Amino acid sequence: MPDLNLGPAPQRNRTPAILISAVVLAAIAAAIYHFSPRTPAQIQVQKVDIFAPHTETKAAKGGMHILGTPSFQEDNLYVIVHVSLKNNLRQPIFLDAPEATLTTSTANLAATVISPTDALRLEQSFPQIAPLAPNPLGSGTEIAPRATTEGSIILLYSTLSDDAWKAKKSSTLTVNITHLGPQTIDLP
Repeated sequence: MPDLNLGPAPQRNRTPAILISAVVLAAIAAAIYHFSPRTPAQIQVQKVDIFAPHTETKAAKGGMHILGTPSFQEDNLYVIVHVSLKNNLRQPIFLDAPEATLTTSTANLAATVISPTDALRLEQSFPQIAPLAPNPLGSGTEIAPRATTEGSIILLYSTLSDDAWKAKKSSTLTVNITHLGPQTIDLP
């Protein structure tokens, strides 16, 4: 028959269990840090093309005339930025609407970014822009995991000439990526 022991059970030393747990947690944290990419997405500008059409609309002659639509001339500047976007993550990423600014000697101008669906209509109006802007990128563009996508972002600066672009102080493009935040790059 075993001896009757009415006292408290002897306490075990918990120090080895705590040290082993700390070492395992540190190893897991080091592995996550080592295998996680430092930059989830890399953006590189390959080149920039300029398209500056001059548009003239003349008033209708003869029979019917729409009131309030006199003849006018318009100069717009389309800047086509060819980019390469690399997804370093193991999950797809999605682009939000890009933004661009141009700094001249007199003002800061924000660009209107042409969406991929509007790029098709733009190509109907200006067929010369089609070879300059292959694979338009914009809001909703998906980049597969560990893949690189190349395309163009079309920027419109209304009533700006190509001489103003050449005389600019600086220009930046901000590519917004869903859940990752914006990345800003300088345009040449």
